[in-house]
Amino acid sequence: MKGRVDLVLVSRLVFVAILIVLIGYLFYGMIQMGGASPEKQAENYKDIIDKALVQCYALEGSYPADIHYLTKYGVIFLDDHFYYSYEIFATNVMPSVVVAPINQ
Repeated sequence: MKGRVDLVLVSRLVFVAILIVLIGYLFYGMIQMGGASPEKQAENYKDIIDKALVQCYALEGSYPADIHYLTKYGVIFLDDHFYYSYEIFATNVMPSVVVAPINQ
């Protein structure tokens, strides 16, 4: 019986240790993103938009006429922080996307 109690205790301690490491990693990522330059943040937003465009094309068979349509795919637009340029040539050709920080 004593061996079983020790095993349960050890497994709980391992679980708590893993949880602490994951929470630490999460906070480290948040700190890194918060300290990123506006240009790097704009680049990250462009990558998010590009992935949402690909997902939209894969699911719907065409690219959207308006960039704000991508809110259906989880994109959150920060219009007060970034300027978005979206040029579409045809619904089956990947649009040109530019994301630039707004100097404040």
